Amino acid sequence: MSETQLRPMTEADVEETVRIQIDAFSDLGRREGQQPEPVLDYQRNRAKLRHHHFVTHDPGGSFVATIDGQLVGCALALRRGTLWGLSLLVVDPARQSAGAGRKLLDAALAYADGCDRAVILSSTDPRAIRAYATSGFELFPQVAASGKPSLDARPPRNHAVRSGAVGDTTFLDAIDRAVRGAGRGPDHELIGGIGATCFVVDDGPGRGYAYVRDGDVYLLAATDDATATALLWHCFEFAADSNLKVSVEHMTGEQQWAIDACFAARLKVVPGGPVFWRGATPPRAYLPSGAFL
Repeated sequence: MSETQLRPMTEADVEETVRIQIDAFSDLGRREGQQPEPVLDYQRNRAKLRHHHFVTHDPGGSFVATIDGQLVGCALALRRGTLWGLSLLVVDPARQSAGAGRKLLDAALAYADGCDRAVILSSTDPRAIRAYATSGFELFPQVAASGKPSLDARPPRNHAVRSGAVGDTTFLDAIDRAVRGAGRGPDHELIGGIGATCFVVDDGPGRGYAYVRDGDVYLLAATDDATATALLWHCFEFAADSNLKVSVEHMTGEQQWAIDACFAARLKVVPGGPVFWRGATPPRAYLPSGAFL
């Protein structure tokens, strides 16, 4: 059997790594009894922008695996301050369970050297869960919610929520440093560039922000539960006004405020893939981005 080789990922690899990402998650869906939906051009283009972003800003955490010169997988990891996160680890379905995933994970974890906290948002794939759980991380179960939000139980509007602006990056980074221990820096520009709308609370004792994309809560960070709850309901209202379904992912027991809001909005709550932390526990007033943690 040919040996798996690793090398740094380059811009020229992006087309193929995006294909592998799409194929891997479609295969996982089929194995879980789901019928994968077609990937539209704009979704594929968003994935390409994400992969290019990591090659540009985190070349030390971006790797591809090859067998006999054929690209079979990739890993994308980021470092922001002293926070490390695994954004993506995928292997071509035809090449899985042959060791490529483990080698990619080990290479990505080496990029965490010097970081005091690390996070991985896992899929529901049992092989991925085992790999992360046996790599020095603590597992935290998660739930996710989706559906058309009902606003009947919306609490009083005690926070002034405004639309985000280009000049808000410094404020957003300050919130993330307070909540997760590290700002996002260049990630904000890309998040806005892939169709996410930003909302901000910066007037009052609580502060925070949220991104919504296609009705889905893409990312939320706040200094307290009340501000986080106000932002989440604003996201629900934004989706309802646009007649969109909403999804809220990555809720652990620490995000009871979000779980309560999802039930109040009559969303369907189901188990999701776990999150893994090392050197920390899930921040409370926080809903991470699947791509940018």
